Amino acid sequence: MSVNASSNAVRALDILLFLGEGGPDGFSLADISEQIGEAKPAVHRSLSSLLQKGFAEPAPRHGHYRLGPAIPMLARRQERLEPLILKFRPGMAEFARRTGNTVYMMVQAGVDAVCAEMVSRSPRRQFTMGVGGRVPMGIAAGSVALMSIMPEAECLQLLNANAARYLAHPSVQHVDRTIVESQIKDARQRGYAVNMAYYLPGEGGLGLPISGKNPYELNVAISFTAPLELMTETWMQDVIGELRDCMGAAIG
Repeated sequence: MSVNASSNAVRALDILLFLGEGGPDGFSLADISEQIGEAKPAVHRSLSSLLQKGFAEPAPRHGHYRLGPAIPMLARRQERLEPLILKFRPGMAEFARRTGNTVYMMVQAGVDAVCAEMVSRSPRRQFTMGVGGRVPMGIAAGSVALMSIMPEAECLQLLNANAARYLAHPSVQHVDRTIVESQIKDARQRGYAVNMAYYLPGEGGLGLPISGKNPYELNVAISFTAPLELMTETWMQDVIGELRDCMGAAIG
């Protein structure tokens, strides 16, 4: 593959990821160009290709674009994720029922962690992530939990790849590579990851890693947010125990 073809592919992927952050009104060509740091003519060429294949579509607002119907169609064919969602969702729903917490199932997607499933029973404001939302691996308890059970060499590669992104990610406390690395070390010792209100004021979170049962099955993390004032050592151990109880045989 030529360098130009490679850069075109990266540009198209950057466009898709940005469109995934928008709602039904989508984004303008100028919005997309500014976000991904590419000139409008190049962005327009990539958008034209995405429109032709159904990965993007015109939004109702004139001159705006949003994700197209080909995206959910492909997602429904993801045979590797669907069995895991069916496996873990009942336990997530039971934990949400007992605690009122919104519960997330996180999986790795390259250098990012993606929300594959979400169950909510609470009107209380929660971490602003829905199904398909993504964060850099190492941001928040779910992705830290995933990194805590991966091989050391792979973990170091992700830390290096995302170091600059940690500094740029919105947070209420300073977050850098060293802090993320310490959170991963802590998660390995505890058996679960802890976020002590790094990203939302007064809002922490916990993430329970679950290793795949075979090389084909993805590792997942079941995570949830919680008010920081609740997060004593005793409470965290108790609530993780309750999460394990709710997940039951699904986590072995």
